Amino acid sequence: MSAPIVEVEMVDANGKSIGQGSGVVIGEGQVITSCHVINEGKNGQVRQLGRTFKATLGYAAPDRDLCQLNVPQLSAPPVTLGTAKNLMPGQRVYAIGVPGGQEPALTEGVVSRLRPHEGSQYIHISTAISPDANGGGLFNDQGELIGILARQRVEGRDLTFALPVDWIGELTKLPRPAPMAREKDALNWLNRALALEEKADWPRLLKLAQQEVKRDPDDAVAWFSIGIASTRLKQYKQAVHAFREAIRNQAEYSEAWHELGVAYANLEEYENAIQAYGDTLRLQPENAEAWYGLGNAHHELRQHAHAIHAYRQALRIHPGNAEAWYRLGITYEDLDLYGEAVEAYLETVRIQPENADAWYHLGVGYAILGERDKIRGVYKTLRKLNPTKAEQYFNTYILP
Repeated sequence: MSAPIVEVEMVDANGKSIGQGSGVVIGEGQVITSCHVINEGKNGQVRQLGRTFKATLGYAAPDRDLCQLNVPQLSAPPVTLGTAKNLMPGQRVYAIGVPGGQEPALTEGVVSRLRPHEGSQYIHISTAISPDANGGGLFNDQGELIGILARQRVEGRDLTFALPVDWIGELTKLPRPAPMAREKDALNWLNRALALEEKADWPRLLKLAQQEVKRDPDDAVAWFSIGIASTRLKQYKQAVHAFREAIRNQAEYSEAWHELGVAYANLEEYENAIQAYGDTLRLQPENAEAWYGLGNAHHELRQHAHAIHAYRQALRIHPGNAEAWYRLGITYEDLDLYGEAVEAYLETVRIQPENADAWYHLGVGYAILGERDKIRGVYKTLRKLNPTKAEQYFNTYILP
């Protein structure tokens, strides 16, 4: 995977270095990098496996921070292009750049946040990269290129974003070479919004997104940011309005549908929550969190069969979700299906050994099933975790 990753250096008219970073070979004599690496340069060089090649600016989209270099003598194998459109938060990704003239280095991370932008998804990842890795590649676990790395310092923090690979095909529609003058960067406000979300600075995020909505009332991502900030500030009715506006402007905005379901659930409008989660899953059938939220909404309405199905789907996708196992156990317990409940609670305490509530309910199940040999073991565990709950259990299920 490292062969298509190259080192990039751009120079001014006097041959002085003005930009340095990494790039990705996408075709014969073609390298993609971040425009921050180009830094208004038109000429430079690319280094790959100890060899140096002359490079010139071919195409540029400064508003998307994406630039292409022509490197006629470079014949390295190109990467396999994937897509950023199907990414989900939590998905494992791999960042590769060339740090300071060394060999390409790989850093593993996960997708932290995604925002729909210009026909694809703008990516924020968890891992930090060095400045020299700017312009390098972000790959999925199939080795496909899904983004171009863009390290930015925003709100006092160094954050790693990735420009979706889907934008690369549109570069050739631009003038050649395109002007590099930077007017208002369309990604600036989005970077700030994601940085404020990273800091959990909800009042400032709300203010920033409201300003963006005044500038562009049809900006679905700005409405979404208002919704996120409002939810975290427990202003759920305002959040519902914002998420509905986001969806009105972008009907297939799956994350907005999901967060709309969360806001409705917090308002205890469970029928509306179920509908919102359903639309989320129509767009993202493998969204484990949406399945879990759907299960909770059905459970609140005592629609136990639907709740069990939703929890099972969430656990099929994410078997390590202890809370889903616990809620599944509670649902089985509501139906007096204690054998199934015990199995769910056992999974819960396997994942979360210090979950006193799960141990207590596990003990209840053992008591009702008459498994007396296991009751005292639960009691001993509860005494370590929660003495008050242990005594309650002792007085109710052991002392009689």
